[in-house]
Amino acid sequence: MDHLRIVVGFKVTPDYEALRAPDWARAAGGAAESGGGPGAPETRYVRRVLGVFDEAALELALRLRDARAEAGLETSLAAFSVAAREADPFLQTLQALGFERAARVDPRAALDFAPRVTAAVIATYLRRIGSPDVLLLGSRCGPGESGAVPFLVADELGLPCVTEVTDVQIASRGRLRVTFAAGGGWIRATIAPPCVLAVGNAVVSMLRVPTLKDRLAVRERSLDVLSSGELGVDAAAALAGEPTVLASLETIDRERAGTIVAGRTPEEKARALYETQLRARLERL
Repeated sequence: MDHLRIVVGFKVTPDYEALRAPDWARAAGGAAESGGGPGAPETRYVRRVLGVFDEAALELALRLRDARAEAGLETSLAAFSVAAREADPFLQTLQALGFERAARVDPRAALDFAPRVTAAVIATYLRRIGSPDVLLLGSRCGPGESGAVPFLVADELGLPCVTEVTDVQIASRGRLRVTFAAGGGWIRATIAPPCVLAVGNAVVSMLRVPTLKDRLAVRERSLDVLSSGELGVDAAAALAGEPTVLASLETIDRERAGTIVAGRTPEEKARALYETQLRARLERL
């Protein structure tokens, strides 16, 4: 295949690790007004981050383009996100990195826990721009992390889907050599596009950084912005038919119980540790 069309879909999420305990407490009490649904914490002040698997998918697409360029083959790159304006800075970065097309579809609804609706929006958008030869998606992304979106999109488009992809390389006759995790090991298969690749723990997990020169070169380039309604998908209405409804979000308590061992010297602390923690256990052996 002399020319390969690669499209990468990615998701931008709040950095939930940066939330403070009071934010989660307010969410538990139903006082949050973040627009993320009932029981969702306030996230408007928190920075946005790429999902780790989505970031790997974007970098794999760039590496595949570079490898094809060295082989004298043409590749076009496009990226999109189902998101509001918080995705714009990431799309502008991707433009600077060489993605010819950067777009976002605003669903005007919170789709974190609605994989079927998300997949419907993605599939409809891809039909609008023309189905790609290779669609790269992160295998899952928080906070929902259902892992179902790549499969649902592949089903909508009638394409095969390879999951837990860790690497993609060029092969002969326009095919791709795809490495993916399965059964506790790795499998390397040669496949022919079109296909959907769901990226997992890839060999590369960080997206490269564009230079200032690259950013200045695309500063006047606009983004493609659509609403799901323009694509004929009423995301808000579709949510009403979803079988799962978000009731609340809660933080995971990662604090560990501990005991401070008293003593002025290491010897005293070692003796106290033995008497209070180890002696009874050793006697039971």
